Amino acid sequence: MKKIIVTFVLTSLLAFAVSIVAAGCYVGDYLVGFGLVRGSLEDPQAPPRAYALLIPPGTAHYTRPDAPSEEWNLVSADGLHLVATHFRPARPHGNWVIIAHGYGCTQENSYYLAAHYLAQGYDVLTPDLRSSGKSEGKFVTMGLRESGDLVGWAQEIAARNADARIVLHGVSMGAASVMMAGASEALPSQVKAVVEDCGYTSAYDLLAYQMEASFRLPSFPGMNLLDWRCEQGAGFSLREASPLMAVRHARVPMLFIHGTADTLVPPAMAETLYAACTSEKKLLLVPGAIHSAASQKEPELYDRTVAAFLRGKVYG
Repeated sequence: MKKIIVTFVLTSLLAFAVSIVAAGCYVGDYLVGFGLVRGSLEDPQAPPRAYALLIPPGTAHYTRPDAPSEEWNLVSADGLHLVATHFRPARPHGNWVIIAHGYGCTQENSYYLAAHYLAQGYDVLTPDLRSSGKSEGKFVTMGLRESGDLVGWAQEIAARNADARIVLHGVSMGAASVMMAGASEALPSQVKAVVEDCGYTSAYDLLAYQMEASFRLPSFPGMNLLDWRCEQGAGFSLREASPLMAVRHARVPMLFIHGTADTLVPPAMAETLYAACTSEKKLLLVPGAIHSAASQKEPELYDRTVAAFLRGKVYG
């Protein structure tokens, strides 16, 4: 009788454990599909479904810069066809900027920054990051593989113009991407500076913060399950998408910009990134600015700070 009871208890515990694992797989797979997989039956180029929760009102469309342009193409290290637009200024002087858009966006969301740089005489490249817009890809990798693609675009500019002086400027996930690109050993010497606007310390940290702050759920074990399924399904860990690790090995000067009213990516992350950065650096906290809106909240302060930081690193 005792053996029967022990067997029953062990069987019940095993069944419970299996059910927990199965439930974890289901929840993790759902979250990966919800947050990282692009496309739908109606629109294969649609952003991940989670993007609909993040779109700020009134920022869905931007005016294309009124400048001559051409499409550029690149093949990523893992074989994806990537697309960008090169805008030419009226009076070029050898300065270039690559502008990286945020999560769920396309290069269209970079147009407002592109117009500003064009007015300063910069050649501007606005890529559709992988799994966005016209660029191929199934999974958004929160800046991890996007950063390698940005290095590829910088190499393309350098190959076409060895005397180019290149700035990487990114917003949100694009900011995470440029920070990680700024630490890459493959970064061409033509890249002179990085401007990051409202980036996060790591994708894991960001999602764990939002899980607790916005959904009032414990990050453990939810984040562990999500990261596990992300590794299994998308082939990368959210912990790998870590600008914090990257800035500790920064190869170029970095300007950190963040709004003090950002509830998506807490301003404390900017301070942590700034403190960890080992290259020349500057931090601008914009009072009252929400996520990705620092340049709209205080445009003169934003533009003046960027120009002053880049002075001497690029010409003009």
